[in-house]
Amino acid sequence: MPQKKHAHNSSEPQPVPPKTATDLDNELHEILFGYARDAESSLERAKTRLRTEVFPVLKKHHVANMQAAYSGSGDEGAIDGLQYRDAAGQRVERKTLPPETIEALEACLYEFLPEGYETDDGSQGTLTLDLPSGRLSLQHQENYTETSETSREWHV
Repeated sequence: MPQKKHAHNSSEPQPVPPKTATDLDNELHEILFGYARDAESSLERAKTRLRTEVFPVLKKHHVANMQAAYSGSGDEGAIDGLQYRDAAGQRVERKTLPPETIEALEACLYEFLPEGYETDDGSQGTLTLDLPSGRLSLQHQENYTETSETSREWHV
């Protein structure tokens, strides 16, 4: 005896059709685009915070230049230290600057560090901020392990 077919119940789960390569490519593109957009947005927020919150305080304390050394490897990395100089190149002591300004500056600087600077063999570098021009420059060195193989053969 043939079985009766039941009317479709909308509460029953429906099979999900397999995704095509094009579907997967589109999803990957959306993820990568979203990641890039978020990174750019974070960078723009850091620039704005530097201009509006950090620069005015540093200028008030006669800071014309700042250098931040950073390094990382093995999935760990950090800003190692900050140095401040006035327009004549004389050192401005960190203790003369408000702690909240230093914290805000460091938080902003992390947004400018190269992606992955702390992975594998790591990297190191310096961020230099020139307040009069509003320029932030990066000098970056990547570390890597190189393997060189040599083979020799002798007839003895």
